[in-house]
Amino acid sequence: MPLKNNADHLIQKEILTTKETAQLLRVTVQTIKNYIYQKKIPSFKTPGGHHRILRKDLMPCLKGVLVDELKNGADLIYRSNGLLENRRLYSLYLSTIKAFLNAFEAREAITPGHSERVRRYALAVAENLKLSDKEKEELELASLLHDIGKIGISEQILGKPGPLTAQEFSQVKRHPEIAEQMLKDIDFLKKPSQLIRHHHERYDGRGYPDGLKAEQIPLGARIIFVAEVYDTLTSRSSYRPACPPQEAIRELKKSAGKQLDAEAVKAMLKFLKK
Repeated sequence: MPLKNNADHLIQKEILTTKETAQLLRVTVQTIKNYIYQKKIPSFKTPGGHHRILRKDLMPCLKGVLVDELKNGADLIYRSNGLLENRRLYSLYLSTIKAFLNAFEAREAITPGHSERVRRYALAVAENLKLSDKEKEELELASLLHDIGKIGISEQILGKPGPLTAQEFSQVKRHPEIAEQMLKDIDFLKKPSQLIRHHHERYDGRGYPDGLKAEQIPLGARIIFVAEVYDTLTSRSSYRPACPPQEAIRELKKSAGKQLDAEAVKAMLKFLKK
C-alpha cells in the first residue's frame, strides 16, 4: 500500500495498535510504548494483553508530548554548543517537529501540509527581504509551529462546515496565545513563540490577540501572515473550494497595506512569479 494511502487509512481508524500509532506519528514503536508507560498517551489492553489506542484520545495528549520532545531536543542541542553551530542537529530538530505536525494535521479539520507550505513561502519571502540567517531560522521554526495552538481548540469548531458563530470564532482566536503558552518556556523557542503569538495581527491594527499595528508587529509575524493567507486561499477547506493562484494573488494585492504588510506581499509576489 502506498505511504499516503496507508496514512489516510490510519487517520480513518478509530482504534490503533502501537505499530499503527508509530506509523501515524512517524516514530518508533518503542517510543509509543514509552509514552504509554509514562502515561503520556492513554491506552487500554486487549484480552491478549496488547495495547490499543483510541484515535480521538491521541491528539489532546500530544500537546504535552510535543512540549517534552522539544525541550529534550533543545537540551541536546545546547549541550552540543548551540543550534546555529550544528546543522546536523538542527535538521534532526526540525524532523522531530515535522513528525508531530504530521500527526497534528492528521486531524480531519486541519489542511494536510499547511504548516510545511507556510514554512516554504515564509522562507522565500525572507530570502527576498534579505533577512539574516538567524532571523530565517527563527522564522522557520515559528512558521512550522504557527498553528500548533489549535491543539487546544475543539475539532468540531475547526472542522465546522460553514460560518462560525461569534463565540466559536472567539475560541479559534485563542490559538496564537495557546501556542505561546506551550512554547515560551522552551529557551530556544522564546523568540519564535513571539512570532507565533502575533501572526494574526493586522497591519491596520485590527488583528488579534493584541491589536498591534504596522511596525509594532514583528517582521517575522507579518511574513507568516502573508504566507498563511496565500496558502489558506489556495487550499480546499471543509466549507469552500480552493481558489486559483491568480485569484489569491489579487486578494494579496488588495490586502497589501491594510490587512497585510505591503513589503512582505511584494516579496511574496516576487517569489510566486518564479
